[in-house]
Amino acid sequence: MAEKGTLDNVQSKKSRPIYAFLTAAAVFCGLVWSVTNVSFDSTYHISMSQRLLTGDKMFLEMWEPHQTSAFLSAGLMWLYETLFHTTTGIVLYLQVCGILIRGAVAVLFYRTLRTELEKPMAYGMALLFFMISPKDLALPEFSNMQLWYSALLFCCLYAYLQRGNRFLLAAAGFWLCLAVLAYPSCLLLYPGIIGLLACLSENRRADILIFTAVCAGFGAAMGGYFLFTLGPHTLVQCIRGMLALEPSHTVGISRKLFAYLKDAVRVVPVYLTAGLLSFCLSRFLQAASSVTAEESKESAGQKRLQLWLLCSAGIFLAGFFLNILSAENRAAYGLIFLFVIVLGLRNKSALTGERKKLYLCLSVIGGLEFLAALLLSNLPLLSSVPYGLLAATAAMLPIERSFHSHRAKKAGRVCFVCFVMLLAFRCVYVRTPLTGRGQICSVLSDLSMVRVGPAWGIISNEEGVCIERDSYPQWKEWIRPGDKVWIIGDPANTLGYLYEDVEVAGPSTISTPSYSSSLPEYWRLNPDKYPPDVIVAESYLGQPAYELQNNAWLQSWLEEEYRPELIVDGTYWKFYFKKAR
Repeated sequence: MAEKGTLDNVQSKKSRPIYAFLTAAAVFCGLVWSVTNVSFDSTYHISMSQRLLTGDKMFLEMWEPHQTSAFLSAGLMWLYETLFHTTTGIVLYLQVCGILIRGAVAVLFYRTLRTELEKPMAYGMALLFFMISPKDLALPEFSNMQLWYSALLFCCLYAYLQRGNRFLLAAAGFWLCLAVLAYPSCLLLYPGIIGLLACLSENRRADILIFTAVCAGFGAAMGGYFLFTLGPHTLVQCIRGMLALEPSHTVGISRKLFAYLKDAVRVVPVYLTAGLLSFCLSRFLQAASSVTAEESKESAGQKRLQLWLLCSAGIFLAGFFLNILSAENRAAYGLIFLFVIVLGLRNKSALTGERKKLYLCLSVIGGLEFLAALLLSNLPLLSSVPYGLLAATAAMLPIERSFHSHRAKKAGRVCFVCFVMLLAFRCVYVRTPLTGRGQICSVLSDLSMVRVGPAWGIISNEEGVCIERDSYPQWKEWIRPGDKVWIIGDPANTLGYLYEDVEVAGPSTISTPSYSSSLPEYWRLNPDKYPPDVIVAESYLGQPAYELQNNAWLQSWLEEEYRPELIVDGTYWKFYFKKAR
């Protein structure tokens, strides 16, 4: 025993530089994320949260499909605006808060895993959790919140199964409720948790009742509040109106399934090619390599499988590196996650005891999170895979058991470190710009910093920085405090709602709006929002955006119904004033 303890201490000392290096890489990535990657989805969530903070009523005046997720950012923004009495720099503040929250959840995730796992495995799983954000965003928006609350749900649930403290079970129910607020389809997690309690809990009946009571109480309180304040008839009308204006999030199940099937068909050739290359490479290496005494004890099948797995990892890592260089398809690592999850399922029989319990809890929660994203979002298949992050971390447990020799385990850990370093490289090399386009390469000569307005301190491409630099003073010149403002564009950058103390006069601040005959229903239900004092349309040097020009309903409504008395051309915006000023 003394020799084993001495050996563990020696191995721990040898591993310290590796832990320090990986932790430093994660901290560096956190710093980079804090000042970059502000997309139109980010500005949507921030303006939606500001709208809630300024008093707009949920469901009645706010028709954003993700409005129930605004509570966390709204609370953080209230603190900032109370302390500093401005919105200048508030985007950077939210980004930093998001990274700190993600880091705190990762630490708690590590501490929970560490109760049963050795340090390398627990650290690796927590590190992977920190390095992944479904949309590559730092701020506390709905996709990140969905992952954070599901991780907290797992931590409380697993701690309860270990200790039997009912407070932890109630806390798990609370985190599930917050996950549902972040993304309503996370309600799918409820039957999964009930199933886990039925299989793993010693007091299954009482535990299921307690967990259900917490969730039902929270849901009844929220539903009762809206029914009481709005009335059932008005609430139903508002929800119908909101869904009518969000066609991208209300696609039928059959169309979704067909789209996901097409996505799956596209990735099958990738897996077949990678598998064939791995098979050929593993056979070549097996013929060329020498066999150690340790490996000679293994069966031929085990050795072939281990070598094929390592070759597959190398092929996928090489492909991921090329994908990063191309700056296309930001969720391409979803291919690796799917491969890892399937591989974990194949080897799950190697797990016993607490490891099996850990695997079941993480896989069920992560798998249902993935299904929740597929059900409600408008994302393609691969872009939805990161929502199943917990299932990907769980797969590391059975995969490790498939490596029998010390050399194979060491090679597997090297592959994992390489994957983490590729994620870090991707964090530095690829950016999501303020201009609303897809991700771009980080060319230093094309990067600049915003020095005015809410986005102060954010680093983006020169075009995005110029938009903020020129738009902020023009808004200050033409928009007055208290104006009812409606920003239109496709996609729409709605950060302008924070340039001045204004009231949002449109139904939604979403970055992918639709403009149709369903829109006047909003103003019928909210007559105090109509007509907007100012409509601000995306344009360039007086030329409206192509999508706006070709929207027949919108152009007809502007000319025949709204009838502005004054039109002013800004650099990036066209201002329509209901009354001349």
